[in-house]
Amino acid sequence: MAKESHRSVAALGDVLDPNCFGGAPLQFFRAARARGFADDAWRVDVKSLSRDRLLWNAGRVATGHRPGGFQFTDAGRKAALRRSDRTLLSGDVISFHQHIPAAEAVDRAGGSLSFYIDATYDQLFSFYGLDRTIPELVRRQALDYERAAYASARWVITNQHWALRSLLDDYGLPPEKCVSIFPAPNYPVYPGIRPRPAGIPGRDRPFTLGFIGKDWRRKGLKVVIDTAAILRRMGDQVRVRAIGFLPEDCPYRNEVECLGFIDKARDFGPFLHSCDLGCLFSSAEALGTAMLEFLGVGVPVAGFTVNGLSEALPEAASFRFPVEATPEAIAVALHAYLADPAKQESLREHAIELASSLTWDRCVAEFEELWSRGRINQPFRLWKAA
Repeated sequence: MAKESHRSVAALGDVLDPNCFGGAPLQFFRAARARGFADDAWRVDVKSLSRDRLLWNAGRVATGHRPGGFQFTDAGRKAALRRSDRTLLSGDVISFHQHIPAAEAVDRAGGSLSFYIDATYDQLFSFYGLDRTIPELVRRQALDYERAAYASARWVITNQHWALRSLLDDYGLPPEKCVSIFPAPNYPVYPGIRPRPAGIPGRDRPFTLGFIGKDWRRKGLKVVIDTAAILRRMGDQVRVRAIGFLPEDCPYRNEVECLGFIDKARDFGPFLHSCDLGCLFSSAEALGTAMLEFLGVGVPVAGFTVNGLSEALPEAASFRFPVEATPEAIAVALHAYLADPAKQESLREHAIELASSLTWDRCVAEFEELWSRGRINQPFRLWKAA
């Protein structure tokens, strides 16, 4: 029987590292510990797994198989567990990763395992293109393991309904063990509401489009750049500011003000405050945490209603575009927006209104309600489920 009084938060990596899974496990753990909902954090040294990965890949090549996908295998699970505090297995574990810790290890230790995920493997492998880089046998075994892990879990929690629907439709899990709890920014930004900017954007000063993301190709930086160029031809002053990747890694560095990898503790707030609109035009996106970071300081957002990103674009504080929308169509909408001060004020006020709910404290409070009552009466939503 799991020790309900001792609860830990797990991920593939060191939960206390702000770079682990974008920082979400750390922020969740901090809020959970402050509320007395969690006691310990799993600290898997991912770098120490490199030798295991190399040996496993070498074995694959030696036996005539494609390498790749070590983290999705039984060997990967066992290697990670060898570098973990196994005493945590006997408690109540909430994991951000389907393979860490191994479900069978938690079961043997008498513990309880729940998951908090942003996408199922069925979604990741197909929508993110991992089916092209991970060998078919590894994918199939990973999916089989994932199904078994979910079946043995206490709760399977997603951070939006796109993934929740996959649990029900693709995995056939019973609805009573699946729930969606909306997350918060990977880096805490509230309270830190952007001061009312001076001047008219697009006229007295540049209308600033903000972009956050290492994978700038998938996240649609080119769409933002092309939209900005069209707006300039329409007579608007526009600039694009971006963080999360090195300028030399982007061929469009002359068209975007790239700040690279910033010190978030010192520079994140000023960056967010410098933007008039946060943009994320992803071809595939489980949620789009960058949208929560902009909204968390009262900055409206714009993006494609693709996958789970649709739920991070609140109608009253965002521009919601279908994925087939062209930069020309986006620019037309934003050009009209720049000519409408009332709409600018409305989106900004609605973003500010939502900001106070985009915290990990609110998220953990919903976990507490689920654990104590077996349901969440009024879950927070930025956007209604489709």
